[in-house]
Amino acid sequence: MPVIDSPLHTSDQSIDRVLNAGLPVALVIWDGRGAFPAALETALNQIARAEAGRLLVARINAAENPRAAARWGGAGLPALALFSGGQPLAGPVTPLTPEVLHAYVDYALGRRARPASANGSTAGASPQAGGAPLARPVTVTDATFQQEVLNSPVPVVVDFWAPWCGPCRMIAPALERIAAEFAGRVKIAKVNVDENPRYAGQYGVQGIPTLLIVKDGRVVDRVVGAMPEQALRLRINAYVK
Repeated sequence: MPVIDSPLHTSDQSIDRVLNAGLPVALVIWDGRGAFPAALETALNQIARAEAGRLLVARINAAENPRAAARWGGAGLPALALFSGGQPLAGPVTPLTPEVLHAYVDYALGRRARPASANGSTAGASPQAGGAPLARPVTVTDATFQQEVLNSPVPVVVDFWAPWCGPCRMIAPALERIAAEFAGRVKIAKVNVDENPRYAGQYGVQGIPTLLIVKDGRVVDRVVGAMPEQALRLRINAYVK
């Protein structure tokens, strides 16, 4: 598809095509009352230009689109919903400010951990027993790999990926779910190989996605390609106490 460097105005009729276009999507839902917030308009344009080819920015008017209204309408608009591989990744996130929007875009592109909501909890996460938030994948760089992966007290699934890699985006929602399911027992670590080539080279990563299962500082298993979620879950479970 052509590189799109401006926000898309989508509708009930076109939203499925947008969400399945092969890129992560930042979708802003608004209620259609009055002018679209100027600060968000500026932020959307900035992000669309800066992330062209890596992420799609779209907005939908809930007042004019009944399906969107049924799914996201009500109080709290405008709100943000993130998608990857056509599947929900986060949201709806509200209250929505330009700062929140930028933070969640960085999360969708693997540049940071999942942002916290305004009240300090992990947005979109359900609490575990005791009130602790569910685990999420963590962004790891060459500088933090030793501490986050090799020195980890629990097994780590290292996802070597890149923003342009379609299969990498396909497995991202599965890794989110696995991180939640194995919270406290397994860590999911995402390494962007374009920005952090050191350990990808050290471990002979030649194709992405490549998933390494690291336990007690050593690689105990390797998965190349987009393995089905249930099969990946079984592979991981073999190394969990």
